[in-house]
Amino acid sequence: MPGPLVDLVRVNNTRYSWTSTSFRFDMQRSRGVVAANWEQKRERKMVYGGNQSGTPLGWTAGKYTVPSFTIRMLKEWANNLTDYLTIGGSINPGNGSFGDAEWVFTAQCVEPVLGAIPLIMIAQPCCIVGKKEVHEEGIDELVTEFEIATMAITENNKRLWSAVRELIP
Repeated sequence: MPGPLVDLVRVNNTRYSWTSTSFRFDMQRSRGVVAANWEQKRERKMVYGGNQSGTPLGWTAGKYTVPSFTIRMLKEWANNLTDYLTIGGSINPGNGSFGDAEWVFTAQCVEPVLGAIPLIMIAQPCCIVGKKEVHEEGIDELVTEFEIATMAITENNKRLWSAVRELIP
């Protein structure tokens, strides 16, 4: 559905692309990311009761999960990230294990468009739960793929999980 911000004046009609994107670990920019993929789910169940029509009475609040979140990085940048997390530069240092460290991941899409608001994804807290080396004939660069666990993803201040329910004492 088109809105007022969809049809903005664009510089040379440029749309968001890979070159519009920047990635940050604890607000520190990394140029070594070559891929970032994530998905979110909120498993809500229909609730049935003594309703003569057989239709549901409502939904449960649901359970929020991030079942898949991976980041691929150039090998030397991946090594710098694990050094940073292991040594203790992160918000919650690993103290010798880059898998124990917690950090904030930010992905941002920006283009020089008058009046445009950047598209921002924030995942926090994050920790590395898997590491996969990718050495493949046919591509020149060596990459490392990290499997990431995170508790919540927010995209442009919008959440799939219930922020209102979080406020209930």
